[in-house]
Amino acid sequence: MPYRIALPTMPRTRPAPMPSPSGALPSRTEEGTAASSVKYTAKYLRVLDAAARQFSGKGYHVATTKDIAESLGVEQGSLYYYIRSKEAALEQICLVAMKGYVDFSAGILRSRKPTTEKIEELVFRHLQTLDVRPDFFRVFLAHRQELSTEPRHALGRQIREYEANVEGILRQGVRRGELRADCDCRIAALGLMGMCNAVVGWHAKRGSQPVRDIAAELSRMVVGGLRA
Repeated sequence: MPYRIALPTMPRTRPAPMPSPSGALPSRTEEGTAASSVKYTAKYLRVLDAAARQFSGKGYHVATTKDIAESLGVEQGSLYYYIRSKEAALEQICLVAMKGYVDFSAGILRSRKPTTEKIEELVFRHLQTLDVRPDFFRVFLAHRQELSTEPRHALGRQIREYEANVEGILRQGVRRGELRADCDCRIAALGLMGMCNAVVGWHAKRGSQPVRDIAAELSRMVVGGLRA
């Protein structure tokens, strides 16, 4: 399953009503509202993609909203319908990207697959961002500490939720007898995440191998060290 991130719907609009029990189709107004929301979300994502590219390429402190607008070929003022400032763009890049990690790890935790397969999927999904949205990954790792207090705390809660899901997957393996009984799941979870995050530092320069191959090799290292 491809990496996905959570995206907002168009602000200040009500969700399109569901069809009535009789099966009546939505009105043209309702259809228009839903279409507008989808269109807004697509443009919003384009803005975040552009902001992430600018922050990753030029550095967060150097890049400006003017740079973001010029890369999109739009007027600077038109960005404010999607992001209030470059600080808001950084906040959304980090929060939106991390929400994707929380969601896929929760799904893996709930699945009934063997723990070794869960670890393989977790490592691949963590690294898949390098194929899909590498600038999101780089900006998150390099600049998340530059967020103001409230969004930084909100992001911290998401990071801890992701850590808890990873640790939970390993604890499942210990309970099932698939992983070593003496495994310190907390340390192993943090080590696994740190190993995956470290890939972003060398992948752009030395990443000639496909991400799937890199993930497979790292998974073998983790599973080999933890297998019962």
